[in-house]
Amino acid sequence: MTWDEFYGKVKTTVGKAADKINQTADLATLQVKLNMAEHKLKDAYAELGKAAYKHFSDDESSAETVAATMTLVEEAQKAVDALKAEIEAVKADDPTKKASEE
Repeated sequence: MTWDEFYGKVKTTVGKAADKINQTADLATLQVKLNMAEHKLKDAYAELGKAAYKHFSDDESSAETVAATMTLVEEAQKAVDALKAEIEAVKADDPTKKASEE
C-alpha cells in the first residue's frame, strides 16, 4: 500500500465519521424540537379540553373559543408531524450507507 492509498483511506474514514457526527447532531436537535412541539400539542389539547368544558357547562356559548383552540391543536399536530417526517428523512439519509455504496 502506498502512502497515497493509505492517506486516501484515512481521509475517507474521517469523512464518514464527520458525516455521522453531523447526522447525529442534526437528529439530536430535531428530537429536542420534536419534544418541544409535542409539549405544545399537549398544552393545546389541555386548552381545548378547558374550552370544551366551559362551552358545555356554561349557559353562554363559547363555540368561538373552542374553534380557535381546535385550530391551535391542528397547527401543533402539523408541527409535530413535520418534525417527525424531518427526523425520518435525516435517518434515511445515512452518510455511512452512501459512502459504502460509492
